[in-house]
Amino acid sequence: MVTAMDFALEHKGQLGIITALVVYSAAKNKLTPAGIAAAIVTAGIHMLHPWGVFFNLLVGFFIAGTVGTKINHSQKATLTQSATGGVGGEGARNYAQVLANSGTASVLILWHLYASQNGTNLKTFGLTDVIPFGIAASYAAAAADTLSSELGILSPTSPVLITAPWRSVPRGTNGGVTITGLLAGLAGSVFISSLAYFTLPYSGTAWTGDAKFMFWVTLIAAGFSGTLLDSLLGALVQATVEDKSSGRVVEGDNGKRVKVTQGGSRVRRGMDLLNNNGVNFAMAATVAAVGMGVWNFMVQKVILA
Repeated sequence: MVTAMDFALEHKGQLGIITALVVYSAAKNKLTPAGIAAAIVTAGIHMLHPWGVFFNLLVGFFIAGTVGTKINHSQKATLTQSATGGVGGEGARNYAQVLANSGTASVLILWHLYASQNGTNLKTFGLTDVIPFGIAASYAAAAADTLSSELGILSPTSPVLITAPWRSVPRGTNGGVTITGLLAGLAGSVFISSLAYFTLPYSGTAWTGDAKFMFWVTLIAAGFSGTLLDSLLGALVQATVEDKSSGRVVEGDNGKRVKVTQGGSRVRRGMDLLNNNGVNFAMAATVAAVGMGVWNFMVQKVILA
């Protein structure tokens, strides 16, 4: 039986990284106390798995998101408006935002632990190989969406609505896309996909160089599809609220719904079915599920054919 001390000694490097990130997040107001608690639980689930790759993806996503948020933060804050009346921009993330981005991966990690029992390397193509693709795809999609949102708003050209690309929309509009944002999303997917490609514990003759390359390319495509899906969901099932006096898009605190105030704001477009956290979770879960199906098809019909 593994004791808490044994676990701590075995994962001392990861515990050190988590401690450093928690201290940084608290000092820089990146996470609320509840957000920090959710992040610690999430990291603990990732550390339960004997493969270090999933923990690496979690940390990689955190770093990518932090860097993306920091770039021209003061400029981005003037482009939208907070629901509380101040400037826009991302504040400290709460537990719901943490789970929206990492909840899917955490569930899949526990599933993979159960399915593989002892967490052996990827030796043959089967369920225990498909699940890791879903985990990596969820993080590739989350990173793609985060960077697309954080950097796309800085685009020199106005965003267009993904469902009506001939129509320009205000910056911050749910469902708005730009070339800058799409390229940033692609870069985020490439980053996470490459991290997975280089740190997954491949073994066995089935994992040829071509199979690994196909895994990488398919993962990049899955991650990039996440930013497109998020924009599509944002345009269709998430309301975009506009401040009447300034004309700027109003952002909800911590990804929550924006309440329309009589005379002060209005719903510009979209149905109010999901808030931003709901859209992010639905996107990550969908990309993971569909990605696992696509990767399984690729394995059966292409790699093993």
